[in-house]
Amino acid sequence: MSDLFDENGKVDRSEVGRRVKSGLAVVLALAVLVGGGWFAASKGYAKYLDWRQTDDYIGAGQNDIQVTIPAGASISEMGNVLVKADVVRSTKAFKNAAAKEPKSTSIQPGTYKLKTHLPASTAVSMLIDPTHNKVVKRVVVREGLRITAAVPILAKGTGLTEDQFNAVLKDPSKLGLPAYAANNPEGFLFPDSYEIADAPDAATMLKAMVAEYSSVAGTLSLESRAAALGLTPLQVVTVASLIEAEVNRAEDRPKVARAIYNRLQGKTENGQVMRLQLDSTVIYANNLDGKLTTTDEQRALKSPYNTYVVDGLPPGPINSPGKASLEAALNPADGDMIYWVVVNPETGETKFASTLADHQANVKEFQAWCAANKGKC
Repeated sequence: MSDLFDENGKVDRSEVGRRVKSGLAVVLALAVLVGGGWFAASKGYAKYLDWRQTDDYIGAGQNDIQVTIPAGASISEMGNVLVKADVVRSTKAFKNAAAKEPKSTSIQPGTYKLKTHLPASTAVSMLIDPTHNKVVKRVVVREGLRITAAVPILAKGTGLTEDQFNAVLKDPSKLGLPAYAANNPEGFLFPDSYEIADAPDAATMLKAMVAEYSSVAGTLSLESRAAALGLTPLQVVTVASLIEAEVNRAEDRPKVARAIYNRLQGKTENGQVMRLQLDSTVIYANNLDGKLTTTDEQRALKSPYNTYVVDGLPPGPINSPGKASLEAALNPADGDMIYWVVVNPETGETKFASTLADHQANVKEFQAWCAANKGKC
């Protein structure tokens, strides 16, 4: 019989308690030994890591960090910057890693997304891959903005002042404008997304926008295609700016181009040339903003840009059109449409007509929308 039972066959409680206490003592002793060993091992491993990382970190890095590499910095200077930010352990390690990577000589200045405690070789690899690791600041200038509306956006995006941009625009002869722009940058600051340099300046920014216009115009063969239409390049850009201001749906742009050309060429309901009478030109002439309709007084303003009081096209663009509107001006739709009206400004739905009666019916639809959407017209 087990000695856990007494002579009467009952459990000996005192013996059970003694054995439990003994077992706990053993467990506690093991825990102390294991824990102490683990503690000692951990301390030893930490010292091992410190020894291994005397000159260079190992591992995949720790915390996300952004570091700016200044323009003109040497490899040693870059290493110093990275050491100060705790990205690499030593300048020596960074220099050694850079020496093994031929592309390190082309590391670009700028701000990079890195990590603290990176092996120097990893830091070099990240710096020579600006596509994925460089922090690029951009400013977006959308289609259809006049210069006075684009300047505040450029100023905010670059951190420069509006006065700095306006000072450059007072003498646009240095911006690289095409000859047919007649030294007027309106319409030629191409709408797009632009990278902002670490030390931006207004002249460089504006030159880049004009250069982008020239690139797009070249891609479209704008000058030769304008001649094929019997138009000057400036007239095409002007028509494109009208299209940009009048509609925003892709399918409507070529139709507006055709309607404009029909009016200019006298292909109208009564076979006579008619004025364009576009509210968008009135809005530009009166320097208005955020308007869809105009008043009799505004439409009576004597301005070469007011197509209610002058024949033909305005003397130049009223905004900067995008590529789609330039293409539409060069490739108008077929048809006899001479009227159009946006019947739903929220969706951009536009209806076209070749007779005044049909147009007036469309206008009533627009007026009904305005009546149901107070303050939006």
